[in-house]
Parts: sequence; structure tokens; C-alpha cells
Amino acid sequence: MASRKKQRLLSLTSILCLSMLAGCALIPQRLAELEPSLTVDQLLSGVAVFGEEVSSDEVPDVDVLALDESMKAFIEEHVGHTGNSVARFKRLLSKLESLGYFSATYDAGSTHSAIDTFHKRAGNCLSFTNLFVALGREAKLDTIYQIVDVPASWDANSGYLIRFTHINVIVGGAPFNRPNSAQYTVDFNDIVPAPEHRRRKVSDVYAQGLFYGNLSVSELRDGEVRKSFAYLKKALELEPRNPDMWINLGAFFASQAAHEEAIQSYRLALDLKRSSKTAMSGLARSFAAIGEKELAETYASRVRRYRERNPFYHFAVAQVEFQNSNYALAVRAIDKAISLKRRNPRFHLLRGLAEEQLGDSEAAEESFAKAKRYGKSDEYKLRMREDLISLNPPPPVS
Repeated sequence: MASRKKQRLLSLTSILCLSMLAGCALIPQRLAELEPSLTVDQLLSGVAVFGEEVSSDEVPDVDVLALDESMKAFIEEHVGHTGNSVARFKRLLSKLESLGYFSATYDAGSTHSAIDTFHKRAGNCLSFTNLFVALGREAKLDTIYQIVDVPASWDANSGYLIRFTHINVIVGGAPFNRPNSAQYTVDFNDIVPAPEHRRRKVSDVYAQGLFYGNLSVSELRDGEVRKSFAYLKKALELEPRNPDMWINLGAFFASQAAHEEAIQSYRLALDLKRSSKTAMSGLARSFAAIGEKELAETYASRVRRYRERNPFYHFAVAQVEFQNSNYALAVRAIDKAISLKRRNPRFHLLRGLAEEQLGDSEAAEESFAKAKRYGKSDEYKLRMREDLISLNPPPPVS
């Protein structure tokens, strides 16, 4: 039987996700006929959880693109503000690479402003993107945020399964001598992402909303429920058209047993993105919680079918089992992932780690060799980070 911890993890798969899942689904007629019981203002008041209105002003505004004097001096000394924009871009890129920013500590759970990322040299993709956008603009470069629809990457972290959306930078307005393009894409760990990945430019306001959404994730994970809600409210006030933030709001309410509010939040997400499996998963759990078994099963069956075909879901299950020291179950789950996508290096790395804990050193070495081989040619160049896979398990039982 699965451990209690695993059950909790899997039941909260959609909590605080930035989800970009593809697919097609129709809303059941019964749900379509249900009248919304709450207005947006009522949802965002927080009264259902806190018994009083929560203001987004309870948490600080953060200028994610602000620079301090040391950053301005950095640009002045190493990049400059005049001359050819391509030369300035290359000087900025070269200096950041030489200082280790493109190989710095990646922490998926840490979201920082440009200033904090510059000094900490750590954070997630949004942190480093904030840094490059800010420094680029100081150097008079045309830097723009861009969402990249990379393949799904689920991660288990502190009791939740969190799915991350990737964001990077477009540098435009300069003749980079690249075919059919007058722009360049900068990623903190992969300067030129695979061209077949769908991408879209997003505004500073959209990126700021993602920033507050990520802070909401961190606060909820740390038990700061009111701060989590205030940051999420701030994100939705900035960009109410982002379905991911409504999904997060639904997940927030569900975590506080406010299921009617959760359902309405997930419905708003589906209004914006009818194919969202994450919203459907949340609806399934919330309808089940209030006894609407038929609606719950309608959504749950759709999500199950998707998950069984999704190698990254099985990878997430394997991560949970690994962190719970259920190494045989981790191997079983990762084998499902490998059967669906065999050339992903992280799958083989995690398999090797689990086999190592099971005492099968020969099998582990074979898995590590595959991870290394596929890591060199993997088109997505996903970095195999210790913090992603949690390489600090208890020692194996002899």
C-alpha cells in the first residue's frame, strides 16, 4: 500500500502549478448548467478562508527589474551603453558566462528579482530571466520575456508535485546574421533552445504576475497561508487572463477545504483554457470532496488517461517514491516513464540512483552510462541537478 505521504503528494499534483498542457475536452453539460455561486471579487476577497478581506498590500510590491548601483557599474565597466548592439550583447553574454551565471546554482523553488539574482547567483529560470532582461535594458538592448513550451517537467518538492513552465529572454532589434531572424534567444542554461518548441512573447506585467505567483507557492509551502493568498491575489490583480493563476487559486482554496471557491476558480481557469488538465484534475478532487461523484469521475477519468500517456507524470511518481525510500517502486515507476520516452537522461539518472540504493551497482552503472550518453544528445538539454532528484536519501538497508 502506498504511504500516507505519497497519497498526499499525488492528491496535490496540481497545487501551485504553471501548467501548459495540451489536449481537448468538452465541459460536461451539468457543469455548464451550474450557475457560478461567487463573483471574482468574492473569490479574491479571501473571506471564505480568513473570515475577512485580505489585501494584496499585505505583502510588498517588488520591482523585479530594478537595478542597484553595483549592477549599473557592472554594465558600465563590462558592456557599455553605446556602439553596435550586437557587440554589447556579446560582451554582456560573455561576461555573465565567465562569471558563472549560466552554470550557477539552479533552485526551482527560489524566485528572485534581478537584484537578488545578481548577488545570489542562484534561483530558477524566472530569476535568471529577470536578471538578463534588466541588465540587457541597462545596456540599451531590446530584451523581452518569452514563454517556451518545453516538454512537461514535473518535480516533487516539500510535499507537493509542482509543474514548472519555462521562461527565457528574446533579444531583438539587432542584425545577428541568423537565417530568417533578427532576434536571439537567451536561456540561462541553454543559449539556443530547440527551434521546434512553441514560444510566445509575454509582457513585463505577465512576468511580474508569474513572480508573485511563485512567491505564493513558496509561502504556502512554508505554511504562511495568508501571505500566500495575498501574493496570489496580487498576481491576479496584475494579470487576470493567466489561467495558471486561477488554477493556483483553486488549489489554494482546495488546500484550505474551501471547495466551492476552489470549483469556481478552476472553472474560471477553464473559461480561459478549456484544455487544461490541471484544472480538470482540481475539479475532480473538489467535486469529490462535496459529494458530486459523477462530475468528479468525469474529470478524473480524463486526467487518468492523460497521465498514463505522460512519461513525466511517471517520473514525478518515481521521484516521490525515491524520496520516501521506496526504491523498488521508484524503479517500477521510472520504467514506465522510460517506456514512453527512453532517451531522457534524467529518467536513467533517477533509475540509476534507485538501483544504487537497492545495492545493484552493475545495473546502476548501466543506467548512469545511458544518462550520460543521452544527456549529450538530448534535444531539450535538461540539466540533471541534484536538487531536482534529491540526492540525499537515507543509506540503503543492508
